[in-house]
Amino acid sequence: MRCARPISLIVRSDTALDLSIKFLNVPMLSSLFCRNLTLGVATFFLVLSSLAGAPVFSELWGEAGEKWSAQSRVPDFSYAGYHRGEQPIPELPRATNVHDFGARGDGVTDDTRALQAAIDATTAGAVYLPPGRYLVSDYLRLTRSGVVLRGAGREQSILWFPRGLDVIHPRKGRTSTGAPASGYSFDGAFVSIRGDYQAKSLAQVTAVARRGEHSVETDRVTGLSVGQLVLIVVRETPDQSLKTYLYNNDPGDIAKGKALDTKMLVRISAISDKRVTFDRPLRFETRTAWRPELRAFNPTVTEAGIEHLGFAFPGTKYRGHFKEDGHNAIELRNVFNCWVRDVAIHNGDLGVNIVACHNTLDGVLLTSDTTRGTVEAGVPDCTGHHAIQVKNAEDNLVTNFEIRAPYVHDLTVEHASGNVFAQGRGLDLNFDHHKDTPYENLFTDIDCGRGTRVWRCGGGASLGRQSAGWETFWNIRAARLIEPAPKTWGPVTMNFIGLRTKFPSKLDSSGPWFEAISPKDLSPANLHAAQFARRLAQP
Repeated sequence: MRCARPISLIVRSDTALDLSIKFLNVPMLSSLFCRNLTLGVATFFLVLSSLAGAPVFSELWGEAGEKWSAQSRVPDFSYAGYHRGEQPIPELPRATNVHDFGARGDGVTDDTRALQAAIDATTAGAVYLPPGRYLVSDYLRLTRSGVVLRGAGREQSILWFPRGLDVIHPRKGRTSTGAPASGYSFDGAFVSIRGDYQAKSLAQVTAVARRGEHSVETDRVTGLSVGQLVLIVVRETPDQSLKTYLYNNDPGDIAKGKALDTKMLVRISAISDKRVTFDRPLRFETRTAWRPELRAFNPTVTEAGIEHLGFAFPGTKYRGHFKEDGHNAIELRNVFNCWVRDVAIHNGDLGVNIVACHNTLDGVLLTSDTTRGTVEAGVPDCTGHHAIQVKNAEDNLVTNFEIRAPYVHDLTVEHASGNVFAQGRGLDLNFDHHKDTPYENLFTDIDCGRGTRVWRCGGGASLGRQSAGWETFWNIRAARLIEPAPKTWGPVTMNFIGLRTKFPSKLDSSGPWFEAISPKDLSPANLHAAQFARRLAQP
């Protein structure tokens, strides 16, 4: 018997952690496996492990999380995404077909009104776009729960936008320094899922609870019940003490800082007298100076999605930083438990903008024509502003993404927390921390491509350091060796574990943490998956 192709084996354990081992051009193993098909699996993997090297575990996690706690410098990222990852994204039944509302899909006829009419007529289920090229000349908005915009595949059902939003709905904007900018440089999109949290105040928090704790004291419990979702909110003070805290008392220059509140979504697990207990740890303190309170969370839009679609914009030259045409594809705003999956965006200025909590992006591909590129903001052949931006948002999961187009900013977090970017890759990826307090976000199992600008960031002057506290980078790879982030990039509570680097480890429990483990040896490869599996295994 002869094996003509390399062996590729993937084993999934009962903890949902993947052990993926691929051998290319290993004649001895190929011959061994082909001659003896009855070779025991355990024996075979002992042979593999002896060649692959033993796994190496982080001092912040251990083999299965035994060195970790919710109070540690590594946050609990296991709650990110659609239904906290505890339910798969559903396949909703097809409800309407856009052809029945007059859409042609010929790339010439303006199908905007027909598409919006089909969306508005759907009370639940999927609005189906058969294969075709649908010309869109204005906004498409999903504002109802349980409605999905679905194509036949991202290469078959294409939404075509011949004009930018800046032409259709001109809107002036300003940079943080007051300079003129396109109104669509930072947000807005042709296709959006939009809702409202309806977050009215329910109770005031009356005592300090520490980060990592699960309960707070309140002034009343009327209107609260076990199982209820609530927002816990803390508010900034005139001297920006909240921002200073989130930067671990090392904010840098914050002279022009904005008065931004901070929030997270929790579920009530118990109520005793006026003590309210939550099912997950707090990611910040509840100092009384920050006027902490519990707010209702009654989102108007849930269980909505955009899937199996392509988005195409003209291949004209990118106009440049802050001069964008408004070739913006998708936005999720104030929605909950929604999704974008299996979507391709071609020639976009802004690919996906998330201003929401607990949503999932799965399988987003960004590409561009080579003729579109221009030298902008130090980026050769730049084709857009933001690829994927998470701003004023919490606990979203971005996974299985691929950025094949050069953007000024690839993965952006700004005033965002608890978000996870996992299992993705890019041509020359950068982790754009856009100041204004991005904290407790995770970047894990990511290939940065060429690796020439991993830590390159934007953000206005005097808005703080690029990153705030407890930001975590785990299993980050690139074609070249990765240097540590600049010392001025963020506070010492950031975590860097498993970077491909020549620099030695620097492990300080109260200072910098740079754990120089080779990514190919680091176990687990995906920290989010490991934390999620551990949480599900708990009683």
